[in-house]
Amino acid sequence: MASRPAESDARPGAALRLRDSLAARISALVLLVLVAAGASAAIAVGQLRELQRGFDLLDVYVDFTPRLAKARVQAQRIGVQVHNWQAQAGEPSATFEANFRTALLTRNDAIGEAVAVIDGALADPERFGGSGPVDELRRIRRTLEALQVLATLDEDVDPRAVLEDVRTQSQIVQLFRTLDSESVSAIEQLQSQVQAAQQRTERLTLGFTLLVSALGVLATVGVFLTLRPLRRLTAGVRRLGRGDWSQRIAPSGSGREDEVNQLAREFNSMAEALQERERRLLRGERLAAAGQLAAQITHEIRNPLSSVALNAELLEDELAEASPEARSLLAKISREVDRLTAVTEDYLSFARRPKPERSRIDLVEELTDLLDFMAQELEMAGIEVVRRLPPGPVIVLGDANQLRQVFMNLVRNAQEAVLELDRDRDRDRDQERRPRIEVEMRCKDDQVFVVVGDDGPGIPLGSAEVERIFDAFYTSKAQGTGLGLPTVQQIVQDHDGAVRVAHTGPEGTSFEVRLPACAPDGGSVSSPAPGAT
Repeated sequence: MASRPAESDARPGAALRLRDSLAARISALVLLVLVAAGASAAIAVGQLRELQRGFDLLDVYVDFTPRLAKARVQAQRIGVQVHNWQAQAGEPSATFEANFRTALLTRNDAIGEAVAVIDGALADPERFGGSGPVDELRRIRRTLEALQVLATLDEDVDPRAVLEDVRTQSQIVQLFRTLDSESVSAIEQLQSQVQAAQQRTERLTLGFTLLVSALGVLATVGVFLTLRPLRRLTAGVRRLGRGDWSQRIAPSGSGREDEVNQLAREFNSMAEALQERERRLLRGERLAAAGQLAAQITHEIRNPLSSVALNAELLEDELAEASPEARSLLAKISREVDRLTAVTEDYLSFARRPKPERSRIDLVEELTDLLDFMAQELEMAGIEVVRRLPPGPVIVLGDANQLRQVFMNLVRNAQEAVLELDRDRDRDRDQERRPRIEVEMRCKDDQVFVVVGDDGPGIPLGSAEVERIFDAFYTSKAQGTGLGLPTVQQIVQDHDGAVRVAHTGPEGTSFEVRLPACAPDGGSVSSPAPGAT
C-alpha cells in the first residue's frame, strides 16, 4: 500500500530569546559580580564612614579633655588657696588677692574653652551620625552649664567672699569630678563602639571579599561552561575541513535556543549539503565511468550480436525441414539474442542519456495518460490501480518524455513486485484480494510529491542499505540490468528534484518523487486535497 509522502517542509529558525542568548548570560554573570563588588564597596564605605564619625567624636573629647583638665587644675589651686587662707585666719594681702582673682579668671576661661568645644560639636550632630551619638555630650554640656554658673558668680563678688564660701567651692570641685567621670565613661563607651565598628568592618570586608571572589570563580566557571560547546563546534569544523563529511554537532543538552545551538544546526545543514554534494559528485563519477564502460561494452557486443541474429535467421530458413528439437533450439538462440540486444540498448541509452529539454507541462495530465496507457496491461495482470490525483492541473518545468520514463519505471517495478507476491499467494492458496498499486500526487510549499506504492513483498535490504538500489548495476532480479532506478534518480535530479524510498516492508514499498512546481497562470501551486479516482 502507498504511504503518504513525508512532510519535508523546513522549520524556520526560532527567534533567539534574550534569556537564552550567550551574550545575555555572560553579561548577567559579569553584572552579578559587579553588583556584588559594588554592594561590598558600598557597605565598606558605610562602615568606614561610621568609623570616621567615631573618630571625629573622639577628636572632640581629645580637644575637650585638656581644657577640662586645665580648668580642674585651676579649681584645685583655688581650693588649696581657700584652705590655706582659712587656716591662717588672717587678712589676705593685695598680692594674694590679685593672684586669687587671676586664678579665678583662668579657671573660668578654661571652662569657657571646654564649653566652646562641646557647643561646636553639638552645633553639627549629623557629623557624628545624628543626635544619638552626642547624647553623652549633651549630658556633659548640662554639667558644664551648672559649673559655669557657679564659676561665673565668683567673678562678680569680692575675693574675700569667695574665700569664705567653702560650700560653693566644694560644689565646683564636685562638678569637676562629675565631669571627669562622665567624660571618662563617654570616652570608654565611644572606644568600645569604635572598636566594635572596626571589627564589624573587618568581618564585613573579609566576608564580602570572599563572596565576590566566590562569585567571580562561579562566573568564570559559568562562562567556561557556556562557551564549552564552541570547542566541540571548532573540533567539528576542523574534522569537516579534513574531509569528514559525516561530522555532525549535537546540540547542547540544556535545551536552550542559544547562538551555539543555532550555529550547530547551521553547521549540520552545511555538512549535510556538503555530504550530499560529495555523494552526487562520487555518484556522477561512478555513473560516468559506468556509462563509458557500458558504451564500450555495447559497441563491442552489438556488431557480433547483429551477426549472430542474422546467421540465426539464415539458419532458420535452412533448417525449415529440420527436426522440431533443432527448430526449438534455434528459437531459444534467437530469443536470447533478442534479450541481449535489449540489454545492450538499455546500456547504450543509459550511457547516452540526453539532458532534459524542459517546458511547462501538466504533471496530472501526463500521469493520467501514462496510467491510461498501461491500464489494459495492468488489468490483464489482475492488478488494481488506485489513483489519487488532484482535480486541477499541477504545472512543472520538465521534459515530458523523461518524466514519463521515470513514472513508467516506477509503475513497472511495482507491477513486478506485486506479481511476485501474487505468485507466492498462488502457492499458498491465499487469493483473498487482488494485487494493488497506488499512485498519489499532492502539492505543498511549491513542491510536487508523487508517491508510487505497492503491496508487494518489500525490498530485501535493511534500512541502512536500502539506498543501494539507486546504485548502477545493482539488482536483485534474475533478468534485471540494475539501470532502471539509477536512471530514474538521474532524471529526477536533472529536474532539480529527488527520489527516495518512502517506505518498505512486508506490507509493501512506496517510492516518493519530489519535483519543484511552478504556478499556472492565475493559479496557486498548492492544489486542493486529492480525491480517489
